[in-house]
Amino acid sequence: MRVSNSMNYEQVKTNISKNRSEMNDLQNQAASMKRITKPSDDPVGTARMLGIRTDKAGTEQYMKNVEISKTFLSFTDSALGELTELLSKAKEQAVAQATDAGTNAQTRMAVATEVDQMFKDAINVGNRKFGERFIFGGYKTTHSPFDHEGKYLGDDGSIQIETNNGVYTSINISGDKVFLGRNDPLSTIPDNRRGSSTPNYPVQPSKDDEEIQVRGPASIHDRRKIEEDEKIKDPKENEQGENIFRVMKALSNGLKANDTVAIQETLERLDTAFEQVNLLRAQVGSRVASLENTSESHSKNKIDESALLSSIEDADAFEVFTDITKNENALKATLQTSGKIIQPGLLDFLR
Repeated sequence: MRVSNSMNYEQVKTNISKNRSEMNDLQNQAASMKRITKPSDDPVGTARMLGIRTDKAGTEQYMKNVEISKTFLSFTDSALGELTELLSKAKEQAVAQATDAGTNAQTRMAVATEVDQMFKDAINVGNRKFGERFIFGGYKTTHSPFDHEGKYLGDDGSIQIETNNGVYTSINISGDKVFLGRNDPLSTIPDNRRGSSTPNYPVQPSKDDEEIQVRGPASIHDRRKIEEDEKIKDPKENEQGENIFRVMKALSNGLKANDTVAIQETLERLDTAFEQVNLLRAQVGSRVASLENTSESHSKNKIDESALLSSIEDADAFEVFTDITKNENALKATLQTSGKIIQPGLLDFLR
């Protein structure tokens, strides 16, 4: 086959272009230390890399959610700690004033003033804010959950934050559980039956309510109604714990009335309230511990994802610089041999 000068020129141009293109790619890898700088470098690796980056971004967001949850719960635990201190002080004063030894009407009146201040402090704890949100209001975090009389204006909503894929953690405790001693099953009781004017709890109609009620004799009907009303009014039937505000108010009234019996009756209720708050603090602590484990798991996952992403995307520095040296030598050899091939001209053949 006859090789013309034009074919030599094209071959020289192709070889030089190939060597310089490889040198350009290697220089880009050396500058960025990335093996994949565009999808065409490795389509399969690019697809895997995008998937890992998506998982890594999700892990980072979960870590942020965990930190927010831990901060919120820690703030809640601090508020509950202040509440336990108030209850402890109230219990100390109640024990000291429950007998006539060393006490009188004047001392009890002075202590009543202190208990009234504890009552206000407890309301302030109930209206504690984290940033711009009230922590004990349930879903209603934009306004105070308690008024100055201790009436609950929030709801029993549980704020859920996703801390892992498909895993949600409740970061709040509603104020009715902390201060009023109510539990979850009681949230379905209508508020007008609790004596509250705020309809905060969802009520599902029962089949009994839908059925037609047949009225019995007047005496039987009235007696049943009275019994039902008494059950509704009985705090032990509607509250598993104690209404902290009622206990403090009862203690204050007993002190002002110089009634040692009334004061003694608040002692057991204060113990119940103390246990109630401590139980909720234990729940908060268990959630924080669970979030700590989740945070450690996310940290490990992030390290593993970063390592896997680096193995796919990052360039091997030793290999890159070795290839650059080889390519430089190849380019020099190509230029030297190409110069000898294309150097002879027409005049050289006419000599």
